Formats: sequence, C-alpha cells, structure tokens
Amino acid sequence: MSQLTYLMREICAGIEIFYSSRTGGQFWKTAFILCDNYTELASKLFLTTNDSKWSDTRDREAKKFEKAQKAVDAALKADTPPKKEDLERLTKGAGKDNFKNYHDVLKDVHDVFDAKHKAELPFLDSLHVNMKARRDLRNDFFHSAKLLNLSIAQRDCVEAFCDLLDYGKLLFPTAWDTALSSERTLDTLEILLHLDRKCYSNPSITAKVSEVLKSCPRYRLSSKKSIPKNGVQVAEYPEDLHLMLSIIDGGQELRAKLAALLP
Repeated sequence: MSQLTYLMREICAGIEIFYSSRTGGQFWKTAFILCDNYTELASKLFLTTNDSKWSDTRDREAKKFEKAQKAVDAALKADTPPKKEDLERLTKGAGKDNFKNYHDVLKDVHDVFDAKHKAELPFLDSLHVNMKARRDLRNDFFHSAKLLNLSIAQRDCVEAFCDLLDYGKLLFPTAWDTALSSERTLDTLEILLHLDRKCYSNPSITAKVSEVLKSCPRYRLSSKKSIPKNGVQVAEYPEDLHLMLSIIDGGQELRAKLAALLP
C-alpha cells in the first residue's frame, strides 16, 4: 500500500471530524489544525517521491561544527590562537540536525516546481500564500494561551480543506484521484466541501444541496424493520450525525447527485 493511501486515510478522518461538528462547531479548530498538518505531510511526501534523498532535516549545525573544527586545526598548524567562537562551537559539540520548518518545506516544493513544472508555479504559489497564513494562525492557537477560548469560522475549515485537496492534485496529478476515490467516503466529502465553498458566493446552492440530502434516510439502516427496538442515540447535534450516516449510506448514488450541482 502506498504512502499516499495512508495520507488519504488521515485526510478523510480530518474531514469527517469537521462534518461531525458542522452545526455545533465544537471540532472546527481541531479539524483546521489537522488540515494544516496534512498540507505539510503532503508536501514532504511529494518531495521524497520526487527525490528519495530529500531530507526534512537541516545539516546547518553539523556544517558549523565542521567549519569550526577546520578553523581550529588551521590555527594550531599555524601556531596561532584559535578564535574564541570556534572553540565554543567545538565545546558545544556538533549539535543535532534540526527539522526544517514549514516554510523551508514549502520552499523546497516551490523549487521543484520552478525547475520542473513552471506552468503550475503561479497556482502553487497562491496555495502556499494561504497555507502559510493558516500555519501562522495554527501556531498562535498552539502557543498563545490567550487564544484557548477562541475558535475559527466554518468557512475557514472549508477553504482550508478545499485548498488541501487542490494542492494534493497539483502535487500528485496522476495518483491523487485514484487514491482519494478508494478511501471510504472521501470522494463524496470532497464534493460536499466544494459545494459548501460554492455556497459562500452562491447561496442558492444551499437549498439545492438540502433538496438532495433530505431524501436520504436518517438512519444507517434504511429499513424501518431493521431499526433496533432498544438502544439510544447520543448526539449533541443530531443533524451532524444524520449527515454523516447519510453520506455513508448514500455511496456513489449520493455523490453523483451532489456532483451534478457543481459546474
């Protein structure tokens, strides 16, 4: 099984988390943060696929140590005092190679496209601008205790996941759609995300989506005779639960109806 397949499982889980709180919004921040993580994973997977020798670590510390070592050796051979900063570097040791940060990874992706896929570079750069802004917001959520009581808007999640899916298709033009369609309900969720995004500029789409969804059974077992007599359904926002069950039940038939609403 390819690494891209495993990435699809993660992405599907993140989108399901978002839609399981579509009404209440209790997991929007969680889904937003996960989506940001997926963009980094997709970038690294692309880079390792493009070049098996690519690494997500920097060797700057090792290079500084090597440079200081050579400088001290040269000073000793010349019978001159080594520089204090070189001695301090050797005293500290070679240090550990640090992981590349998010911006470093995106720059590596940019460089590959600049060298091999110049025609797609403008679209890639526009996605990177949005992704970098989201990473800054995500870091604020993590590092500022003052933001613990804040969340984000539903639209922020929709835009983030739509960009992630577009980004994946750009990075893996031949393999992305095949991997996506093989993962549970991800192909239906993709359509639903793009419809949600379209609703922001064309609110009439909301009614059309509702018209399709209202014909879906509210229970996973569509036959009334098969509904258990005992048991409870615990859900803070039942409509979110029913939406997820409808997506599971609807399969490709539901996906086709939703896809027909897209241009």
